[in-house]
Amino acid sequence: MNRLTAAAAAALLVASLQIASGTADAGTPDCVPSMNATGTRANGNLQCPRGTKKPGGTDKTKWTKGGKPPLCVWVPQPDYVPLPGEPVAGPDGQWYAHYCRFGEFDTLEKFEAEMAGWDDFDNIKRNEWMRRAGIRFEFFKTPPETRPTAEQVMYYIAGTIPFPETHLAVNPKAGHNKVNFPTWIWLTNANGQYDPATYKPQAKTISLFGYALEWQIVPDFAIDPGNGADQPTCAGIGIPYSPDANAADACTVTYTSAGTYTLTAAMNWTVKWQLGGVEQDDIQGPTNTATLPITVKERQTVVR
Repeated sequence: MNRLTAAAAAALLVASLQIASGTADAGTPDCVPSMNATGTRANGNLQCPRGTKKPGGTDKTKWTKGGKPPLCVWVPQPDYVPLPGEPVAGPDGQWYAHYCRFGEFDTLEKFEAEMAGWDDFDNIKRNEWMRRAGIRFEFFKTPPETRPTAEQVMYYIAGTIPFPETHLAVNPKAGHNKVNFPTWIWLTNANGQYDPATYKPQAKTISLFGYALEWQIVPDFAIDPGNGADQPTCAGIGIPYSPDANAADACTVTYTSAGTYTLTAAMNWTVKWQLGGVEQDDIQGPTNTATLPITVKERQTVVR
C-alpha cells in the first residue's frame, strides 16, 4: 500500500481495535453504505452502529453537531516510520492516520485483513479502496477536526435514500398467456395500484458538512422475458391493460413458443449529484427486481 510500512500497518491494526472498543479519542464513524463483493459499487443498505455506554463507565464517543458521530477519525501512529526528510515524532507533534470507515470495514483491522492477500494486480482496486477510506498520514501537534469529503458525504446520503421496491403486474394474468399473443407489463406500488409517481425521479438540495449538494435519483426500467429473446424497449413503467389503452404506449412481451419462463422486471437506480453546481461522478444505487413465472400455452383452434 502507498506509504503503508509494516510498522504503520501494525499501528493501524492496534488503532482499529481502539476505535472498535470506543477508546480512540477521535470517536467512531457512523452510517456508511455497504459495498458489494468487488468493492466497486455501493448498495442502499447502511450499517449504523451507535455509540454505547459500558455499564459503570462513560461514553467515549465524541458526537458532532446534529447528534451524528463523525464519519472520519484521526488515529495516532506512534510506530509510523517517516521517510527521509519527513518530521520525526516529538514535542512538535506526531503522525496520525486519517481513516473513514465504509461498508463492512467498521475497523481498520477488517480493512487491512481484506487487502492482506491482494497482489500487485490489485493495485488499482487497492488505491480505490484507500481513497474511499480516506487513508492518509499527516503530522500534527493537534489534529484538526475530521471532515469527510463531499463524495463520502454523498455516499452517506445515497445510503439513506429509500429506493422503491419493484412490483410487477401483467395481463393476461400469469398462467393464462398464449403463444404469439402479447403480454402487457407494468409496475405498481406496494398495494398493486398503478402509480407512476412511485418510480419518478426525485431531486433534493441539501447542505451537509459544509457542502452544497444537489442530488437526484434516476430510474432505468428493464425487462427480461426469460426466453433468451431481446429485451423490449419500454417508455416509463408501462401502462395497465384496458380495452381502451393505446397499445403503442404499452410495454409488452410476445412469446413465440410454449413453455414456462421467468419474467423479470428490474429497476436500476442511479444517484446523480452536483457539488456547488458542478456535476460529479454518478453513484450506482440498488437494482430492485420483481419476478413472475409465466406459463405460455398454445392457442387452441376449434375445427368444425
